[in-house]
This record gives sequence, C-alpha cells and structure tokens, in this order.
Amino acid sequence: MNGIGAAPDRPPAHWLEAMRAHADGEPAAASAREGQALAAGAAPPAAQPISRLFERPLWLAACFCILYLAVDAATAVFAVAPTKWTPWNPQAALALALIATAGLRFAPVVVIAVLLAEIVVRDAPAGFGSLFSALAVGFTYSAAGHLVQRFTRWTRAEVTLRDLSALMLIAFATSLAVAVLLGLTHALAGTVSLRLLHVVSLQVVVGEALGLIVAAPALLLLASGAWRIEAASTIGRGTLGRDLLLFAAVVTLLLLAIFWWRPFDQFRTSYLLFAPMIVIAARQGLFGAAVAVPLVQAGMIAAVSFSSGRVATAFEYQMLTLALALTAMYIGLMASERERAAQRLAARERELREQRNALAETQRAAATAELSAALAHDLNQPLSAIGTYARAAQLMAERDDVDRAKLLRTLEQIASQSARAGQYVKRMRDFFRTGAMHSEVVSVEEVLDRGRAHLRDRFERAGIAFETSVDRGVPPLRTDAVQLGAVLDNLLGNACDALAGAPRPRRIRVTATRLADRSPPRVRISVQDNGPGIPAELRPQLFKPLATSKPHGMGLGLALSRSIAERLGGELSFDAAASITTFHLDLPTDEYRPQ
Repeated sequence: MNGIGAAPDRPPAHWLEAMRAHADGEPAAASAREGQALAAGAAPPAAQPISRLFERPLWLAACFCILYLAVDAATAVFAVAPTKWTPWNPQAALALALIATAGLRFAPVVVIAVLLAEIVVRDAPAGFGSLFSALAVGFTYSAAGHLVQRFTRWTRAEVTLRDLSALMLIAFATSLAVAVLLGLTHALAGTVSLRLLHVVSLQVVVGEALGLIVAAPALLLLASGAWRIEAASTIGRGTLGRDLLLFAAVVTLLLLAIFWWRPFDQFRTSYLLFAPMIVIAARQGLFGAAVAVPLVQAGMIAAVSFSSGRVATAFEYQMLTLALALTAMYIGLMASERERAAQRLAARERELREQRNALAETQRAAATAELSAALAHDLNQPLSAIGTYARAAQLMAERDDVDRAKLLRTLEQIASQSARAGQYVKRMRDFFRTGAMHSEVVSVEEVLDRGRAHLRDRFERAGIAFETSVDRGVPPLRTDAVQLGAVLDNLLGNACDALAGAPRPRRIRVTATRLADRSPPRVRISVQDNGPGIPAELRPQLFKPLATSKPHGMGLGLALSRSIAERLGGELSFDAAASITTFHLDLPTDEYRPQ
C-alpha cells in the first residue's frame, strides 16, 4: 500500500502480490484463494497488457489523457448550459481507477486531463477559473482514488460487502464535493445564477455519482487484474461471454419495446430492466454485474437521446439507472460471496480428506511399528524357553541312561512354546492387517493356569511362590486368549524381574474378582508382588514407550500390554494406593454382548 505521494516500485495491478498483501492474518485463506485463482486459469500479471503500461508511466499518462478526453466527449449528451455539465460522467471513474491502481503520483496527470477536458470539450476559457476548477476536481478525484486504494480491496482480491459500501460512500462524497466546488467556482465567475445553483448542483451530484458507481467497479477490477479472481467466484464460470451477449440482446429488445414500441408508460416500463440485471448478477457475481451495468447505462443514454431531447427526462432515467446499478452490484456481490464460501468449503473438505488419508497412513505406519515392537518384545520369552528346552533335550539325549519320558516331556514343551509363538504372531498379524480380533470364551482359571505353566521354570529357579485366587461366581471371559496371555505373561514376567534381587520370601499373587458395580460387567485380574516397588519418579511414565527401570529392558512391555488390553475392550492400570506393587487388568465378560 503506497502512502500519499509515494511512487510505488510495483503497481497494485500485480494481483498475486496484492493477494499476499491482503492475506496478513489470513495465510491459509489467502493460499486457498491463490490456488483457486490459478486453478481457474488466471494468468500472471505479465500476461496482462495493463500491467505493462504501469511499467511505462509516460505512456500510461498519455493514454489516460486521451481516453479521458474521448470518454468525456462521447458522453457529452444532455449538457446543461452554460456549464455544459452532463447527467453521466464516467470519466470520473477513469480518474479514480488510475489513482487507485497506480498511486497518487498520477494526481497531476488527472488535473491536466480535467483541465484539457474543460477547454476542449466544454469550451471553457483557458484562464484562472478553469485552472482552479481543474485543480479542485482533479484533486478530489485523486483523493477518492487514494481512499479506495488504501481502505478497500478493489485493487486486490475478494471484494466484500464493506468494500462495496465504502466505494458507494466514496462515490457519493466525491460527487457532493465536486458539485460544491464547481458550483462555487461558477457562482464566483458569474456563469451560474445563485438562484439556480442548487438545481445545477443536484444535476452534478447525480451525474458524478452515476458515472462513478456505474463505471468504477468494472475499471477497478479490470485495471488491477482482480477480475480474474472475481470471475472465478461465480456460479457460471466460463460462460461470462455467452451470458453477456444474451444479456445485451435482452436489454436491447427491452429498450426497443420501452422507447420505440411504447406499449405502456416508458418510465414505469423501464423497471423491466431489473429482471435481466438480477439474473446476470446472480449468475456471474460482482464482475458480471460490474460489466453489465455500464451496458445498460449506455443503452439507456442512447434510447433517451433518440426518444426525448429533454434534459429533465434524462435525469429521471439516470436516477432509475442509479437504483438499478446499486441493486445489481449488491446482488452480484452476495452471489460472489456465496460462491466463494462454497469454494472454501469444498477446499476445506478436500483438505480434511487429505488429512484423513495422511492420518490413516500414519496409523498404518504406527501399527506396523507397534507390531514390530510387540513381536520383538513378546516373542523373546517363548523363543528363550524353546532354546532352553532344546538345550536340555540335547543334554538328555547325549546321556547313555536317557530318561525317555522326561525327554518326551521336554520335546513337548518345545512344541508347545513353538505353537504358542506361532499363534501369537498369527493373531497379531491378522489384527494389524485387518483390525479383526479373535474372540473366544475362556475361563479365568484357564487363563491363570496357562500363565503359571509358561513361567513355572522361572518361578522355581527364583524361589517365587505363585498364588492364585478366583472368587466364586466370576464369569468366563470373552476375549482373545493368546493376546490376553501375552499381557498376563508380561505382568508376571515383570513381577519375576522385580523379585530377582528381593529378599525371601518372594511371592506373586494373582486374584480375579467380578466388578459388580461396572456396566457392562467386568472381571478384574490383579497381579501383585512383594518386591521393592516402582520408583515414584517412574510412575507417571509407566505406560509410555521406552520407560523402564531395568538395565536391559526395552521399556515397551507395559505400553504394549495397555494397548492390547484396550483392543480387547479392557484396561490396564497401576494401583498407586496399594501397599505392594499391584496392577489391575479389567476385561469384559461373556455376559456382555456388544451390538
């Protein structure tokens, strides 16, 4: 944004730069809008002829002066003598658009263009009065353009309701200021009677306001390049040219009917022009309305010129056109905002889908990592047991007086541990691949007996007394016995490790009780040991990965056990209030049938 009198290194016509400048505080929304503009086929500013003119200020100034004079001369219809003020002054919009897009450094150019128009088009004498009038009007236009550049988004992206209302207010304020300045100038010069000053000033207000409101929106959008973004925010994207041709044909037929065939009162019938204007504004948004309004204005001026020569009649129709322009602009803006909201919602939905897919991919990666960790941790025990039993079988086989019965029992243990490891791998693989859980009904006593059998040798070697207690009436469990066995083996193995250096007697106690106060019904399996306990500093991280107090521990056992317990529909917790180390494993019973 350029300050007063500053010469911008790069004009605001560079619409991508303007979008980024506008995106302060809204980076995500600005990126989405930029992507939508590019997706709609918006070309970079270098591909726009207007942007090359900004790089050559002298050429731009000359083109502006020529265009200003041409437009002023072409619209000099129904001029009011002796000032030759007209009911429609679109050249004011040219001046406002130039300052808004190129900056205040072109204010002297605007003054020169206004002065030339006064002398060439209105035959004003080249004196102090004309110079003062040109200075007053030129700097008023420049101030209006600067306000539009500084306080609105018309030279950037996504014009809002506030921006449209601000432009309308600036247009009316500029018109009033120009009327007052011109009125005072001509009153002092004696060219306008003070008695008629208010009538003439009202005509100036209408002409200036109508010229600004009708022509400024289209000029601002076109000169800044923001029209591509506005055109992309329409319901009928890609159909603008077709709709404008159809609109021009319908308006032409209506004007012929109103002013040539005259089936009814001309002024009242002119309200039929609202119908095609509302349609194109709703279909093509703000830019469609901004282009369509000048077409209606030109058609109206031409029709009134051919059908009536009275200035009063022209001003009546100009008031009608002013109401038509305001209605179309606001309807077009609402249509654009609604479409932009729909596009942002669609973009957000695409973003959420991408995030969901990325999350699913991350979850698959995490599941793979968890499977690897589970296999590495929980296969250690059966594989160690297999190795131990295999070595024992080898030693027995080498003896001459081999005890065949004992050797067979050892080989059976090898087969049992091997089958256990294979079954565990299969169950874990099936779960992480398909999410399917193997569900079976198993009694609590059977689960505890399997745990005792898996660790019997460790209990005997470490001199650990293993006690179990199952309350009467504890229902069977509906669970995956293999994965539940892995959790229980991990809890019992941790208890054995904790008791390894503890004084005797060493005791592990496992109890099973029915939690009658839970809904759905649960069974609590509690594993207790009389070891040294868990350090207080480790308890908050007890179930987090890599948290361990063992010199050679992986820190994955409890984390994986809790994860498996949750997959089984239960929970694993540490009882910090108990006097001895206690873990609770709560599991669903066969009494619970999930729907």
